[in-house]
Parts: sequence; C-alpha cells; structure tokens
Amino acid sequence: MAAALLLLVPPVGLLAALAFLTRPRAARIPLKGRHVFITGGSSGIGLALATAAAREGARVSILARNAARLDDARAAIRLATGQDVGVHQADVRDAAAVARALYEAGPVDVLVCNHGVFVPQELEKQDMEEVKWMVDINLMGTFHLIKAALPAMKARTRETSLPASIAIMSSQAGQVGVYGYTAYSASKFALTGLAESLQHEVVSDDIHVSLIFPPDTETPGLVEEKKKRPELTTIIADSSGGMKADDVAMKALNGIKSGRFIVPCNFEGAMLAIATSGLTPQSSPLIAFVEVIGAGLMRFVALCFQWNWFSTIENWYAKNKKHG
Repeated sequence: MAAALLLLVPPVGLLAALAFLTRPRAARIPLKGRHVFITGGSSGIGLALATAAAREGARVSILARNAARLDDARAAIRLATGQDVGVHQADVRDAAAVARALYEAGPVDVLVCNHGVFVPQELEKQDMEEVKWMVDINLMGTFHLIKAALPAMKARTRETSLPASIAIMSSQAGQVGVYGYTAYSASKFALTGLAESLQHEVVSDDIHVSLIFPPDTETPGLVEEKKKRPELTTIIADSSGGMKADDVAMKALNGIKSGRFIVPCNFEGAMLAIATSGLTPQSSPLIAFVEVIGAGLMRFVALCFQWNWFSTIENWYAKNKKHG
C-alpha cells in the first residue's frame, strides 16, 4: 500500500517532502586549522586518515597502544605531508588513560574512533575472554573516548561557531551478521545504537556523528585475522570486494566533511546502507530519495544474498559430514 502511494507522488514532490523531513540538517565540517584526533592512528586506516587530514591542513593527534609504532607513524606522516602530529599512548579500555590523553591533546574538533580488534571464530569455540576483549575495545573504548572528549568539544563549537564531528569506525560486519563473526558483529552492531542515540544528544551543539562501514581492508590487522578465519567465513567474506586503507580513508574523510551519518565505502556498502537504513538519521534529501525508492528492491537483493550464504553453509556442512 505504501509503495503504491509513493508511485502516485511525483519525484519532485517527493524530493521536496524529503528536503523538509531529513534531519539533521546538512553541514560541512572544515578540517583546515582544526584539531583532528584519531585513535588506532599508528597503522592501517587510522594512519591513512591521519595522513590525509594532515595534508588538508588539520592539526592531527593520533592515539595507539604501542609507543614505537606511534613514533614510526609520526615520522611517516611528517615525511608524506611535512606536518608534525601529536602522539598519545593509551589503551582505549582504560578510561582514565584516555581522558588524560585527550586533556593533553587539547579540545578536539573532529574525533575519529578508529580503533578496533577482531578474532573470527564460531561462538561455541570462542573463549569468552576473547569475546569480552573485543567488546571492551570496540564498544567500551568508543564510549570512553566520546565521554572524555564531549565537554571540550561542546565548548569548542560554541567558541568557534563551527560544526564538529564524531566519527565511529564500524564495519560491514556491523550491518549484516556473518558466519564466524558472532562476537565481532555484536561489538560493531552496538555502535549503531550508540551513534543514533548520540546524534540526538549532540545535534543541538552542532556536532555531527558519522558511522563508517568499511569492507575487508588491506591492513596489518586483516593479515592476522585471515590466518584465524574459519573456512566458511573466508568463503562468505571473499564474496565482497576488499579495499586499500588509503581508499577507505578518503571515503571516510569525505563522509566526515559532508556531515553524513552513514558512510559506506564501496558499492556493496552503499547497497547495505540502503537495505539497513531503517530509522537512521539522514541529512541528504537525494540519498533519502534513493533509500525510499530502493528499499523494496534492496530487500529482495538482501534475500538473494542470504539464500546464497545459507546455501553455502548447508553445502559446506553436508560435504564435510560426508568426508568426516
């Protein structure tokens, strides 16, 4: 019934309605001369983000656990951009250490919660300490950062009259569950609830939340993760294309600067964003139009993907039982 009614609304009229309805209002987040604080900044996507932000004239600070890697990252960024960056050593699981690092770094204009860990394993076989480790870093570490950064960020937006950003690095496994990612997906799905609620709480302070969903990305972490993946996880995950860290960083940074809530990084990610848009905030009337028109089709496509994944799982178990 709703789809039939939509067909009766001229596209221009629908766009006009969506321009009225979309919230929060679109904003541009400037980077030049502003303080960008990035966790997980010593390697992979975080290092690529820090380098790209420094190239755009931002004052960059990076946080990670390993002091030697932080020094290497600072040297690499200086070599690539001619800019120096602040480095801060802390474990995001330690709320007090995170608060100290942010105090030392000074008020932040753009906070990028890029840290994350993942160990693929069927839940039945996975040690609960490993599950807790992922939740503590991926979810609780993000709470620690945002909680510590918010008061100064709010004061900063009032002082500068410029919009600020809190960007959270999720994963495509935070949009759809995948075999072997039970614990990891749970820790990433939770970030969506955090981000949606947080956007309500900070919109009046002109702070825009971005939730970034990269696919498999060529990072040191992925190399280690692939060594431990169950075979079925590899089969399913390999059906989606991977990306280089520099390419993910550029997609992420463009999404942050545009104030977008959902930031997909490739074509599959864009389809997932439409399929899972639900009640997520949307500031772009054009993207909202695509979501409204494409929702039904994307549901059909999603069912096709699920059919393929379940068939793969059933066939794999049937084959292994036969040879077992």
